[in-house]
Amino acid sequence: MKHISAILTAVIITTIIGLGILVVGVSALTNTNTVALQNSPSTGLTGSNPTNTGGNTAVSSAPSSSDVQQLQQQVSDLQAQLNQASQEIQQYQSLLLVLQQRGVIVIDQSGNIYLPQGNTTTFH
Repeated sequence: MKHISAILTAVIITTIIGLGILVVGVSALTNTNTVALQNSPSTGLTGSNPTNTGGNTAVSSAPSSSDVQQLQQQVSDLQAQLNQASQEIQQYQSLLLVLQQRGVIVIDQSGNIYLPQGNTTTFH
C-alpha cells in the first residue's frame, strides 16, 4: 500500500510540474510584448526602410567607420594597459632578483620563495 501511494504521489507531483512548465512555455511562445536586445549587433538594423516598399529590409553587415574607430581605440587602450602591466612585472622581477642576490630570499626550481633560516641581514 505504501508503494502505491508513493507512486501515485510522484505521478501527481510530476504532472503538476509538467503542466506548470507547459503553461510557462506556451505563455512565452504567445507573448507579444517583447523587448529588443540592447547589445545585439543587429539592433538598429532590423528597422524598416522607408524607401523599400516591398517589405524586405536590406541589412548591411559592413561595420561603420565609427565602429572601426571605437574598436581601434579599445585596442589602443588595451595595448597601453598591457605595456603598463609588462613594466610592472619587470619591476617585480628585478626586485625579486635583487632580494635573491642579497640572500634575503631563496627561490627554488619550482618557483617557491623561502626566507632563509637565521637571516640577520641588516640594511643601511
